[in-house]
Amino acid sequence: MTNTRTCLLMLFGCVLTVSQAAELEPELQVKQLMNGIITPATNTIWGAYQLETDAQWQEVENAAYAVIGAANLLAIGGSAEGEADAAATEQWQEFNAQMLAASRQVLAAVAVRDEEALSDAGNNALYPPCEGCHQQYQNQ
Repeated sequence: MTNTRTCLLMLFGCVLTVSQAAELEPELQVKQLMNGIITPATNTIWGAYQLETDAQWQEVENAAYAVIGAANLLAIGGSAEGEADAAATEQWQEFNAQMLAASRQVLAAVAVRDEEALSDAGNNALYPPCEGCHQQYQNQ
């Protein structure tokens, strides 16, 4: 199990640089990534409290993995007009990096089954970049 978790972290744990991302072609719009991956995953993280079973903790862990994977996709933007240009901005990349770092904090909290740390990671580390990015880019 630990080896699998380590491999998943290695697979999803790095954000692409802008130059690496330039080689990839986005196939989904940002809205599709948000609705299909990020929103359900972050809702799981933000709604996690009174976790009693391994399955509940695993669900939160999987949600954090989903956000990490989606962060890699968001690094290149989406397929809709202007989304790749927006993703190339420093501010977009900073929001994305903050979301990634917060997701790693979620994984750390899950690893030690610490609900207080999980709540802190979700509310104080994950929520601010999500809200900031939405305020900046949602209606563009």
